[in-house]
Amino acid sequence: MTVSTELDLSSPRAHLHCHPHGELYLLRAGYLRSESQAGRWLIRAGLLCWVPPFVVHGGQTFDVDRVRIQIAPELCESLPQGQRVFTMAREPLMLGIIDRLAASPGPRTKLSSAESHLLDVFRDEVDRARNKRTILLPMPKNERLRQIAERWLENPDDSNDLDRLAVDAHMSRRNFTRSFKQETGLPVGTWRQIARLVQAIDMFASGKSVTEITYALGYDSLSSFAALCQKHTGMNPKALAQAVTSGDWDIGFL
Repeated sequence: MTVSTELDLSSPRAHLHCHPHGELYLLRAGYLRSESQAGRWLIRAGLLCWVPPFVVHGGQTFDVDRVRIQIAPELCESLPQGQRVFTMAREPLMLGIIDRLAASPGPRTKLSSAESHLLDVFRDEVDRARNKRTILLPMPKNERLRQIAERWLENPDDSNDLDRLAVDAHMSRRNFTRSFKQETGLPVGTWRQIARLVQAIDMFASGKSVTEITYALGYDSLSSFAALCQKHTGMNPKALAQAVTSGDWDIGFL
């Protein structure tokens, strides 16, 4: 097991990869944009993210203060087999265990009896803890559909209509919309709205104004952007901006 602490680290995007150990990330400040073959997540400060061994994933951090714990595969057998996210505000014992481990960072070739006991208690707590809803943007597996989804993420103001998109995917309009929903679980229009919301949260975190974000996302009026925020978060843009900069946003689509 290796325990490390990282402060004010904004990283380049890590492409999809996997490793034989499990990883726990506790974000004390900032946020993490995580991705897997299934989708992309935004994970705010105050949440704990678990990535099991050999799970394909990538990610990018933004101005974080975090604890990272790498756990050898033989110690991960009783931990969840899939990615999980927990809120530490509701799991004080888990938080206390991580803080205790973080007090002595560095690699452990052998766990002390106290550390073994802490890890056993932690695993028990993980079993009973509830997943935390986070912002999830599911990605299609079909290569043509995935290319279009990636294009939207790179160009959130893309206003091509469904007919144009269907041509790009070499599908009929009906087949395109049906296939996209089957692959992602979301209608095309809803997926694009959530993709724009993800971009908006990134921009709020970097200090962009509501007006800048509105037009960068391709909206022609502040009211249109306000409607997007209200529909998916229950907040107006000003309230969402304040929540993002304070690390206190709590919205999701899992």
